[in-house]
Amino acid sequence: MVVRLVFACLLPLALVCCDKQPPAKQPMPVQVNTAETERGAEGYPYSAVVNPYTQVDVSFRTEGYIEIIPTRKALGDIRILQPGDYVTEGETLAEVNDEQYRDKVVEAAANVSKAEAARRKADLDYKRASALFATASITAPDYDAARKEYEVSQAAVVGSKAHLDRAKEELHDTVLRSPLSGVILERKIEVGSLVHSDSIGFVVADTSRVKVVFTVPDVMLMYAKLGSVVSMRTQSLPEKVFTGRVTEVSPMAETRTRVFAITVTVLNPNAELKTGMIMSLALDKLSIPSNRVVVPLSSLIMHPNGGEGFAVYVIELDHEVLRARLRRVTPGPVLGNSIVISQGLTVGERVVCNGAAQLEEGRAVRIVP
Repeated sequence: MVVRLVFACLLPLALVCCDKQPPAKQPMPVQVNTAETERGAEGYPYSAVVNPYTQVDVSFRTEGYIEIIPTRKALGDIRILQPGDYVTEGETLAEVNDEQYRDKVVEAAANVSKAEAARRKADLDYKRASALFATASITAPDYDAARKEYEVSQAAVVGSKAHLDRAKEELHDTVLRSPLSGVILERKIEVGSLVHSDSIGFVVADTSRVKVVFTVPDVMLMYAKLGSVVSMRTQSLPEKVFTGRVTEVSPMAETRTRVFAITVTVLNPNAELKTGMIMSLALDKLSIPSNRVVVPLSSLIMHPNGGEGFAVYVIELDHEVLRARLRRVTPGPVLGNSIVISQGLTVGERVVCNGAAQLEEGRAVRIVP
């Protein structure tokens, strides 16, 4: 009797437990981003570095101790040439002590005089021997010896003059001159420094026009064509806009970063742009289509049906519940951290950009910042 009573009490409870539904899944937190129109190149700023149009390492061709570096007046004082000074083509930058080189010139000149005197004597001897040989007054070997001596004396004159020219050139090279008009970027010597042949004394650059260099991914190469006009600014002159033209497009990507270098040449007559400055610029917006839809690259996933094609999760409102709907899309080129969607999305639709890999079709979601 007691067993029947207990069974009767437990039976309704068991039926209630069997009818209980499993708890509904809680909305999954996701981050979303709105599909938008490609902003064009003006929406993708680039940083660029200012480089001289021409830069030369001015090296010595002789060795010795630096005796003179020209001076300039500045702030009521006199100082030697330093970075930032403007020099003209052919202007003296430094002078090496030339005493030993002057001695070489004197010695070489003396050798030339000695060789010319020997040639004159050999010339007279050869003429005399020729006259005697014509009358059979000397033997053929004596005549040949006189002729050989004359030829040797001629060669000695040529050689001594060559040595004199070389000595004069070395003396001339004791003065280091600027090969171009421009600004001194570096001075690597001081008065009293010992320099050798090929030692760099100064670095001089022509900055009357400059090269502004930046890099772009391969998908942007079509918009950086030779001759394109580019506008740019620098923080030191925020109100001024500089313009230049694309004069060089690298034919090969950098090995590590896989980007291409673009060079823009800008006129710089007032020397406002300095070597090493950072410029901000954008490619010509008129040359880039602005009707393509772009979304964050993280939004794109492989389509779940066997990995064929690509898809995104689009957020839709279903009876006041936000749900993720799988949408097949056709991707286009990658633009930095974004990707163009050629088909499957329209501007304004919201796509999941963080958490898409854990979603399934129709899953309720909760948008988080």
